[in-house]
Amino acid sequence: MPVQRRKPVSVARQTPAEESTMMKKKDVMNGGDVFAGCSFASLGLHPGLCDQLKARLGFEVPTQVQAQAIPVVLTGRHMLVNAATGSVKTIAYLAPIIHQLQKIDPRIERSDGTFGA
Repeated sequence: MPVQRRKPVSVARQTPAEESTMMKKKDVMNGGDVFAGCSFASLGLHPGLCDQLKARLGFEVPTQVQAQAIPVVLTGRHMLVNAATGSVKTIAYLAPIIHQLQKIDPRIERSDGTFGA
């Protein structure tokens, strides 16, 4: 039997109107168009990464989830993303990681071996 997760008590007691108000205050998006009206470059991603997202993966514009998440992740802040399967959430957290790796100077090469932190 699958485990049913419950909302935290403070959220569970909210009326639909209170939940809607909370979502607006927290800048949470619910529904609407799938794709954002911006580009990956406008989110602050490295130009080379934007080119690869388009050329190799066919991603020309970000989804709403990506458009909201990528700028936050780029600032280093923690965030929680809840979206339907297929909304390409994975790109929302991987793109900023790859972006940071592309900024490393001098460029890391395979011949450099592994790096420990």
